[in-house]
Amino acid sequence: MKTVKRVFATTIVAIATASAAWAMEATEETSFGIVSGQVTDAENHSLPGATVQIESLHTGVTADINGFYKLPNLKPGTYTLKVSYVGYNPIYKKVTITNNKKLIVEDIVMNEGVEIAEVNVKGAFSGQRRALQMQKGSMGVTNVVSADQVGKFPDSNIGDALKRINGINVQYDQGEARFGQVRGTSADLTSVTVNGNRLPSAEGDTRNVQLDLIPADMVQTIEVSKVVTSDMDGDAIGGAINLVTKNTPFRRVLNFTGSTGYTWISGKPQWNIGGTWGDRFFDNKLGIMASASYQYAPGGSDNTEFEYVEKKGEVQLKEAQVRQYYVTRERQSYSLALDYQFNPLHKISFKGIYNRRNDWENRYRISYKKLNSDAGDQSVVIQTKAGSDDNKSARLERQQTMDFTLDGEHNFGNLKVDWASSYSRATEDRPNERYIGLKLKGSDELNFGDSFKDVGLKQPYSTLSIPAFNAAKWKIDEFTNSDQAIKENEFKERINFTLPISKGLYGNTLKFGYKYTVKKKERNTEYYDYSDAADKYIPNWQDNFVSEVRDGFMPGSQYPIGTQFVSKDYMGKIVFDKADGAELYEEEAGNYKATEQIHAGYIRFDQKLGKRLDATLGLRIENTRLKTSGVNYIMDEEENESLKPTGEYKNDYTNLLPSLLLKYKTSEDGSIRASITKTLSRPKYSALVANKSFNLADQEATIGDPNIKPTTSWNLDLSIDHYFKSIGMVSLGLFYKDVKNVNIETLGYYTGAELGLTGNDDTFEVTQNMNAYDARVYGVEAAYQRDFGFITPALRCLGFYGNYTYTHSTTRNYNSRLGIEDGDDVKMAGSPEHTANASLYFEKNGINIRLSYNFASSFIDQMNTGSRELDRYYDKVNYLDLNASYTWGKNTKFTIFAEANNLLNQPLRYYQGNKDRTMQVEYYGVKVNAGFKINL
Repeated sequence: MKTVKRVFATTIVAIATASAAWAMEATEETSFGIVSGQVTDAENHSLPGATVQIESLHTGVTADINGFYKLPNLKPGTYTLKVSYVGYNPIYKKVTITNNKKLIVEDIVMNEGVEIAEVNVKGAFSGQRRALQMQKGSMGVTNVVSADQVGKFPDSNIGDALKRINGINVQYDQGEARFGQVRGTSADLTSVTVNGNRLPSAEGDTRNVQLDLIPADMVQTIEVSKVVTSDMDGDAIGGAINLVTKNTPFRRVLNFTGSTGYTWISGKPQWNIGGTWGDRFFDNKLGIMASASYQYAPGGSDNTEFEYVEKKGEVQLKEAQVRQYYVTRERQSYSLALDYQFNPLHKISFKGIYNRRNDWENRYRISYKKLNSDAGDQSVVIQTKAGSDDNKSARLERQQTMDFTLDGEHNFGNLKVDWASSYSRATEDRPNERYIGLKLKGSDELNFGDSFKDVGLKQPYSTLSIPAFNAAKWKIDEFTNSDQAIKENEFKERINFTLPISKGLYGNTLKFGYKYTVKKKERNTEYYDYSDAADKYIPNWQDNFVSEVRDGFMPGSQYPIGTQFVSKDYMGKIVFDKADGAELYEEEAGNYKATEQIHAGYIRFDQKLGKRLDATLGLRIENTRLKTSGVNYIMDEEENESLKPTGEYKNDYTNLLPSLLLKYKTSEDGSIRASITKTLSRPKYSALVANKSFNLADQEATIGDPNIKPTTSWNLDLSIDHYFKSIGMVSLGLFYKDVKNVNIETLGYYTGAELGLTGNDDTFEVTQNMNAYDARVYGVEAAYQRDFGFITPALRCLGFYGNYTYTHSTTRNYNSRLGIEDGDDVKMAGSPEHTANASLYFEKNGINIRLSYNFASSFIDQMNTGSRELDRYYDKVNYLDLNASYTWGKNTKFTIFAEANNLLNQPLRYYQGNKDRTMQVEYYGVKVNAGFKINL
């Protein structure tokens, strides 16, 4: 409640300040003059990031996302403005400020650059130009992708669009990119923000933002900062990904999109619709932009999974699974942007975005268990995952995120003040998630372990047929229903002050500010087993079987495709009464609450050192205060079960994060950048809870540790770039990271007794986060993009976009629990050695064709505490996508397009120890999509 009051008070003060400014004319604010305006092209399209300079004063500014610029605090006199933009000839404009005319509005229209004067610069070229201009003007190493560029790739969500950026790799779930990795670091070490605000996570066991929640067409710009300055959040070891939602327009905007697609696993059509409207009112003082997107995508995957353990000095297959997924994904997103400009010196704005993704999932699983044990201890379990009939008899996972920000910008003489108050929320709900498992024990006649072929290779399989269902042999092993709710709320307040101290060749600016963030997260699960009441709820389960493993199962026809499962519709009709169930405390032991407060202050000093060299020196201080609480599962000697509160654990730490950035302009079209920065990454909340949670049926456990330290890193960067007069650039960069207290997920094996389950000698697979080691990361990244007009003018319609990143990592100072031995070569978790993107495109007379390729090499994903042979690796990926479009029309533009994703049918694959030993492989197939766009 105190937090809400703080936010409310800050908002009131800010609005009061803005309201006071409303009544003031710009000429009354200061005795100095102001030059402001907008930079556009000949077709009245805004040019964000344009550089507007007064060379005689050696000062200048960068235009905002809509091309607007403002040069305040100018003494009366005549000045020459120089306006520069990638792909355009510089424009020079003279303006005169007098005592009677202190407010000058000067709009500027750019002309095409010499090398591309004959080219109709639209589509891919136009989008590239905007992005390159923003990259060129940044102080640190930054990559930018504009909405125009995103629209030229066949990407349905932001994660898929990110994989096109230099140095970024993405991890997949159900055929879509979910988490992003920057510069060979794990997704945990990268921050994702929306309009500068870090989003909370909708999942309970990670801080990572689910990128598949946000449709690609809801974002105006993607900014990836690989070097952060002190005025940015410090939790960005890999980098910071900022998603800029659609901003208020400078003119009327109205467009619509519609498409339909198909995947061969579901055999059902997919639907996508979207629209954007925006305009300005009240003499252009008020701007509004509203966007909406809806996607409905039936899909699924074909999956096999295998678990290996080390026993008596050899690696043995313990469990194998065949899984058929059918998933219908519905994605909705809505955004609203407002701004009100009281006068050229004062404005306030609001931005809000809401995203919701519903996944209705049915999973049909065949599990072969304890394959390395005696035949009598082995079993096969046939499981159906379902949901209630009001959720399509499928497990509903509803994830929602939202972010609402009110901010303002005010100029008082030389002093600029900007502030913001925001609220973010993320939730995940899984109501009525239910499972039924039918178990058949092994025997001398049914020795499943001996029946497996190709063990240790890519696709092990059983040669035994699944016996017919017979009540005398098959038993109900699992019959459960659960409800899970996860929620995280964040309140953020910030205020920044920017004060130019001097102008000229050695001009400088001081910037300082404060940010307060409070986050509250909790997970609550209720889990009940109804096996003892099965006769009441499912008396005729034997009469409700369906065949669900489809023909064409992509891992191979050697798997039992005709296997029968209990029908999802039969499961969906059940109405459970908790009074008939037994509460599974071991499943509820993962519940927790966490509260985190971050107080951050910074100072940033920008110094010009002549015409070519700029320096930025900064220091950020972040104080983190964390409280966690949870419950532990207890089983006493008499097998009585209970949940015992862990009590409240507190942690308080402060990080000093210095930074130094240098930028040397080799010419008007090139720069050399160098920097040294320090950044951090905080452990995920669930890993910090002092609890143990169990899955007794699958013999799995998770352990938390409140003493895990945050990961910190010193980062060194050196890069050089050159921007061509035509649209394009070439760059080369080197980077080094010295990372301390790397926090990774480990997998180990303990008996139940060792975990506190008295008398339980079963071996449990235990997942635990720990500060595993220190690491060094070395890397090289290169990028090139350009049309082929430099070869001959006839080839200006062709272009190439490519980038490559090489990363090498070493580790040291190992946690003793990892069991690292001399000679073990341990790479940093989540660090692919090679990532590459290439795109060849053609654009002429409204026709656009693009072939895109993405590659990432394998990397270690999870470490085993017992043996390097059991470490988990994320396998290499090769993605090939193709899309084409045709655009026509003058005032109203029409576009038709067609897209094909994953032409190589790249699966998601993990392996254990060596590349042939598959741990999981999941195929999604090719996805096609076609539709139209209308821009009025």
